[in-house]
Amino acid sequence: MDRDQLIAEIKKQLQEELKAQTDTIKNKIPGEQREQIKDMKDSLTQTMKENPWASVGIAALAGFVIARMLYKRKDD
Repeated sequence: MDRDQLIAEIKKQLQEELKAQTDTIKNKIPGEQREQIKDMKDSLTQTMKENPWASVGIAALAGFVIARMLYKRKDD
């Protein structure tokens, strides 16, 4: 088995496992909540399309805050 075949096989296995786990999670969420989640996702997607730079700024700020929490300086 060459490298490309091995990568393709691993990718296929990961996709199958991801689909199985996604289906398990979907089955645990009630229909009404699933609909609310879909509505929130659609709303967020629309907001990001209307204000792309705000989305970039929020993502950068979140990354900065997480980095600060993970890598505190010794003199803090």
